[in-house]
Amino acid sequence: MFKDQIKLIVIVCSVFYFQNVLAQNPIFEVDASYLTKHDIVYKTPAYEGFEGFPIGNGDLGGMVWNTKNGIEIQINKNDLFDQPNAESEATLRGGARLSVDLGVPAFEWLYLDDFDSRLSLRNANVSIGSKTPFSENEIKSWVAVNKNVWIVNIKSKSIEVEDNSKIRVGLERWGSRTFAGWYGGYSKNTNIGLGNTQTNVKGRDIILEETFKGLQFTVACRILGAIANPNTISDNRVELTTNSKNSHDLTVMVSLVTSNESKHPTSSAIALLDTVEQQSISKEKEEHQQWWADFWSKSFVHLGNDYIENLYYFRRYLMASSSRGKYPVVFNGGLWTWNHDVRNWVTPHHWNTQQQYWGLAAQNDTELMLPYINTYFSLMPQAEKHAKLRGADDAILWSEAHDFFGKMTFWDRGDMLNNFTPATQIAGFFWEYYQFTQDKQFLRDKGYPFLKKAAEFYVKKLQWDADKKEYFIYPSQPYESPRTHDLKNPITDRNMIISTMDACIKAAKTLHVDNNKIKQWQHIIDHIWPIPFREEPGLGEIMQLAYNPDGTIYPTPEVYGKWTNHFSGNTSLVFPANIIGLEDKGSREFNAASNVVKHHAPEVNAISPDAIVAARLGLGNVVMDRMRNGVRRLQHFPQGLFYNIDHWYNLSIYMDSVAKPDITTQRDYIYDARAKYPKGHPAKPFIQTGLETLSHYSAAVNEMLLQSNEGKIRVFPAIPDEWAPAFKLRARGAFLVASEKKENGQVSGIWIKSLKGNHCKVVNPWEGSKVEVYADNHLRTKIKHQEKDGIIHFKTQPDSAYLIILKGSEWNKKRIFKSDKNNAPKHFLEATLGKSKNF
Repeated sequence: MFKDQIKLIVIVCSVFYFQNVLAQNPIFEVDASYLTKHDIVYKTPAYEGFEGFPIGNGDLGGMVWNTKNGIEIQINKNDLFDQPNAESEATLRGGARLSVDLGVPAFEWLYLDDFDSRLSLRNANVSIGSKTPFSENEIKSWVAVNKNVWIVNIKSKSIEVEDNSKIRVGLERWGSRTFAGWYGGYSKNTNIGLGNTQTNVKGRDIILEETFKGLQFTVACRILGAIANPNTISDNRVELTTNSKNSHDLTVMVSLVTSNESKHPTSSAIALLDTVEQQSISKEKEEHQQWWADFWSKSFVHLGNDYIENLYYFRRYLMASSSRGKYPVVFNGGLWTWNHDVRNWVTPHHWNTQQQYWGLAAQNDTELMLPYINTYFSLMPQAEKHAKLRGADDAILWSEAHDFFGKMTFWDRGDMLNNFTPATQIAGFFWEYYQFTQDKQFLRDKGYPFLKKAAEFYVKKLQWDADKKEYFIYPSQPYESPRTHDLKNPITDRNMIISTMDACIKAAKTLHVDNNKIKQWQHIIDHIWPIPFREEPGLGEIMQLAYNPDGTIYPTPEVYGKWTNHFSGNTSLVFPANIIGLEDKGSREFNAASNVVKHHAPEVNAISPDAIVAARLGLGNVVMDRMRNGVRRLQHFPQGLFYNIDHWYNLSIYMDSVAKPDITTQRDYIYDARAKYPKGHPAKPFIQTGLETLSHYSAAVNEMLLQSNEGKIRVFPAIPDEWAPAFKLRARGAFLVASEKKENGQVSGIWIKSLKGNHCKVVNPWEGSKVEVYADNHLRTKIKHQEKDGIIHFKTQPDSAYLIILKGSEWNKKRIFKSDKNNAPKHFLEATLGKSKNF
């Protein structure tokens, strides 16, 4: 007993150490309490799945919400893709539904004396507590970090009732249509997608087995701490019921194994439960807490807006909870679906999918990029076939819409037919991963081969205009252009050609290969077609999207409008091509991009990168305005999830009755049962989150605090006027960077840890003033440095840290960031994080 207590103290101290010491630097410290300020708190039960709390381990995850008598958990998994059927293409199916019925109305509003439910980002768990005339209840749930086992601890104590009811735990799966057509129409064949569910009992465990074309999986469930009787209700539902009618303290374990992981999913799922039981739940919890402590210690942001900061950490939590599996996170709900197999849109779209991976490298989460990178690397043979179909040998090309088995779905649809940029944008993630990690083995084995073949498509596709002495491409089109695919020289092709070929040149020089290709790529860059500039009424001069075949600029002034803000091809030179930035301030291109983001349509937010573009241009107040617009209009769900398209206010029956329907009626489709689509089907069953908006706002925050896209480190390049932020993030060149900006606008110092020993270049934040550079060690050795044109240069050693301060300044006492635990919902204009008490 005494040894167990000592062991527990050591574990707790270890977790505390990692959450404190690894976050330390000479600029500031982060107390272990800090992240508790971002608990998402419900003071009233969430009875709808779309209001549930998301939890996961990166592969297994789903939503947790209340029923009147207990909880529901939708258990999903990253690799539950089946093959196409009569309704839809390959679909990420839902897993199984776990229901816990406490036998009394433990969470029914009518009987609540007290209620508190919260998602702890810091601990990656959900806790739900209540007090009623019948019982006091506490439920805690989390997913084991290194095993696909979901754990639910239940404590229920009867009050003034001699015999509390038995607890019933149910496991079920009812497959369904995916509704791939969604608002555009849907199959009315209710037999599609049902699957072939079978339930049974094996010893103490209840088992659910599912078989789809190309996919089998098994879900196993076991109760610890109570004797429970199994009962098969149907082929689709099986239950465990406790014997005891008294107060309970028990644990439910659920495992899920797919045929991608095991030839025998059922025996493997049972073995997972055996392993956790033998090693003990407490051991799994220790590993869980340690992993999340290590994860949170890797980076840190403190912003001037608590609500935006909360959303930032929530997004980081979501990616850690869903991007550690076999496939990339799908944009249309990820693991956070709740309504059977409904998966609106179904097919991954490149533009949407990539947005989940924007900003991960900067926040020091490069390992979370690997499911995306590894999936696309494995699909190169299919992409080569598609490139050959489109006229380019020994190259790769993805259609905008495709699945993760390599099928190019509806590639010949008019709005996507000649969009050739997806492969180069995907290649950008390979280059970004190398830039931030400096992993030369990765560059040699995966990064450079992918980049080279993405560039080769354009090498083969480009034509030479001998009169103009420049390359051109025809026919082509900008990102998902719904108006025409018969254009010449789109700006999106131009910018991605430059970006990809420049990366190829740098990679080839790093690896000392392909001198002839370097010359070829450079010739193309030097002779690419010019940008189509034109004055736009009310905006000023901007970069337009393309040329018509006759050489006139596309689009005409009459058709330019807010639809272009969805994809922002006219700002792609800034992002995602990463060609210009603050170094180009005052240039024609810089001013043209600024004109676009400064006049961004306020009601167009869901999939537009303009917040990131504004940050890259140093427009901090504009970034905040973009985020404010998006949160007001799209953060529809109280746990922090966003809806995925801007225009659902059209479903409200009040749309024509209010002054600003795009704000005030955005959420009507959720709670107004009269809301319906033009085809007549109701809106509510199709409620679904979209992960894009939350992702690119988080990426924008990284760019506001730290930029390294121009080969040098800039701190606080795009901060709103009222902010006094601090951060620890990652920069290109494999540098960790921490800094703080005080209320008076002064930067207190810059801490840099060099992971690979590269030469370091930093923009002097104390413009015109001298600096000193020290080694961050016990000797505090002064480091030789040079400064030229406002850039601080110094050599570094691998795994060594340095401090840059204003010359003559004192070593200031470090600021300690600590916070009180959040115990209430938060509000941001029309949006809310949490649910207020209403009983």
